Amino acid sequence: MFGGGGRKKGKYIPYYVCSKRFNDHECEQDYVRADLLEATVVQDIKTMFRDKPFMERIWGEVNRRLGEERPDVEQDTAKVEAQIAKTRASLDRYFVAFEARTMSPELCGKRVEELNARLHELEAERRHLEARRQRLELPALDHSTLSGLVDNFENVMAQGTNPQRKHLVQRLVSKVLVHDKEKVEVWYKLPDSHGFENRNNCLPSLDDVRTFCVAVA
Repeated sequence: MFGGGGRKKGKYIPYYVCSKRFNDHECEQDYVRADLLEATVVQDIKTMFRDKPFMERIWGEVNRRLGEERPDVEQDTAKVEAQIAKTRASLDRYFVAFEARTMSPELCGKRVEELNARLHELEAERRHLEARRQRLELPALDHSTLSGLVDNFENVMAQGTNPQRKHLVQRLVSKVLVHDKEKVEVWYKLPDSHGFENRNNCLPSLDDVRTFCVAVA
């Protein structure tokens, strides 16, 4: 679906429409009023972030799901650590063989090069797992920070330019699934606070968020 609009009784009405329906009349997806949908999303964001019990339930569910991933990450990390130790032990053996002149320099050099390449790959994998492990550690829920986010959100929506407002909403909404005119499923993202310190600052990347879904009618 993409944004469009038309006039009805002299009044401009913005809407979202399926491209197949608009271009080829091959889709029965209803038009959706953009102003009504966007106003609902904005109000949802303000209401949810100020709802302490709701946010605590979201935080608890996110922590539960993240906790389910931790054993797998720890197990993968242990395997990588074991492979790193084994690779380093092999390197040490080749260095000993080279110094003892029980292996030709050419063959030893080739094997050392291969092992160093493997060690580089393993260390990169370990860094990736460590970064993943850190992402599984959700900080404690700070209601004052969430309240500050909403205050800044309202400031941007009231004073920001149209591109800034659209950019902000896009950073808070992961996706919107339109079932029909009466039912829209919205997936929201919980942003890091750093992107809201100033409305002219860049907003957080997708890596800095947690996603949850709320169906709105």
